[in-house]
Amino acid sequence: MTDMKNERRRADRLDASLKLEVQLPGKDGSSDIANLETINISSSGVYFKADHFIEPMTKLVMELEVCVPGDNAQDGNSMASVPCEGIVVRTKPEAETLGCDSYEVAVFFTHIKPEGMANLETHITLLMADVD
Repeated sequence: MTDMKNERRRADRLDASLKLEVQLPGKDGSSDIANLETINISSSGVYFKADHFIEPMTKLVMELEVCVPGDNAQDGNSMASVPCEGIVVRTKPEAETLGCDSYEVAVFFTHIKPEGMANLETHITLLMADVD
């Protein structure tokens, strides 16, 4: 059980395998696009696996693809995007490791437009309904 005094998260994490596009900054100022998958999400951040080390405090531009209800009951669910920016707060392992082919990366959102946040919160509500 988690000790609430040590828990720093403001929002609960929910397991979610979502498409995540990340612009990874290169050392030369360029950027590469990585198509990744999330492990879990919350309204304040995202946790995902990457195939290479991403330094903590790295600023990332990202776009999540989330499921939201359609405009009416017959539409069912549709996909919506959540463009966002964040900062890497933790990477496991904590340093680039020879032979490591998978790193877990935690990102705290620093900017999401209101429409994107509405899509994210709607998706989280759907996930929570599935858990109950």
